[in-house]
Amino acid sequence: MWAELKVMMTEEFCPPEEIQRMEGELWSLRVKEMDIFSYTTRFNELVILCPGMVPTERKKVEAF
Repeated sequence: MWAELKVMMTEEFCPPEEIQRMEGELWSLRVKEMDIFSYTTRFNELVILCPGMVPTERKKVEAF
């Protein structure tokens, strides 16, 4: 049930173009452009919004 709701919400409120933009931002995010707290906060926001980019905890650690 939750998975279905999540898919419906994503389709409604996260157009593919916006997801692609956020995925690009996630991959280009760099610590040198901001302090570590800001980097970590933005990284976690993007990971929540783009779960397909880091499907496992290991991938999340690698991307960080």
